[in-house]
Amino acid sequence: MKYFKKILSCFTAILLLTTLCLPSAMAAQTLPLGLPPDSYPHTSAAPCSTEDYSIKQIKGNINFTEAAGGFYYAYSPMSTTYQSCFVNVLLPTGLNRAGVRNAYISLGISGSKHGIDLGICNQGSGWMPYSNDLREGTSTNPAFRTYPDYVAPSTAKSAQITAKPVSTTKVHLYVQFQDANGNNVGTAFDQDISVAPGNLTMSGGKINCKFFRFASLVSTTGDNQADGSYMTGGMFRYCQLYNGSKYVSWGIGTNTVSDCFIHSTSHITLSYSGQNDTFNIRHNG
Repeated sequence: MKYFKKILSCFTAILLLTTLCLPSAMAAQTLPLGLPPDSYPHTSAAPCSTEDYSIKQIKGNINFTEAAGGFYYAYSPMSTTYQSCFVNVLLPTGLNRAGVRNAYISLGISGSKHGIDLGICNQGSGWMPYSNDLREGTSTNPAFRTYPDYVAPSTAKSAQITAKPVSTTKVHLYVQFQDANGNNVGTAFDQDISVAPGNLTMSGGKINCKFFRFASLVSTTGDNQADGSYMTGGMFRYCQLYNGSKYVSWGIGTNTVSDCFIHSTSHITLSYSGQNDTFNIRHNG
């Protein structure tokens, strides 16, 4: 009888322990792994957060939020000090749009009302220049425009990009693709682009604005963060601002970047050093 009581006590303890631990174990199995996007190989279908709208504030302010998966932005201060911005983009070594997302690696100019995107995009036909006068546009002057006549040739490995305001109603975009040896390939895009009035303003004879840069992989059908899309191995290099007499560093660690943040933190990694940013975006299935 004594041994039976001991066995019964042991059995009861094991049953109680199992009851207490089982919910935790089950919860651990259903929680997302939370690994950064570049932790998974491109062929992986590893589970991760599918509805992650968390934001990591690297410095300054979080200027906006948007249900657009993983992306990051870096802004200069609002001022008349700088006249243009320059980057050399190392094109991503991995890109899968999953048929539902468009890729953007871009500079931009932010005025008193909104931003003007000026950079390169990939909508399935290769990297090409584009512009987007956000929330503005008419039937004769659309807000979003791509320039397929300047699509990158297959030998392109990088792109030099410059963006600058010309007046309160015009901005300028320059894009030149280059091969692995730094030789120019394809036709340079070098054009003024009309923008809506009332956004860019003058102060002391100069345009008052913020310059920004960003990388994103935006869905065309709704933000399914498990669609398997990715954009990896991309890099902004030699990020600089021109102050009218010389180029100065536009690195995230300097005072020329006032605001920087990443969105959907389980789907994007960002590392930076000096004038260079490296990013990886992955919407894991």
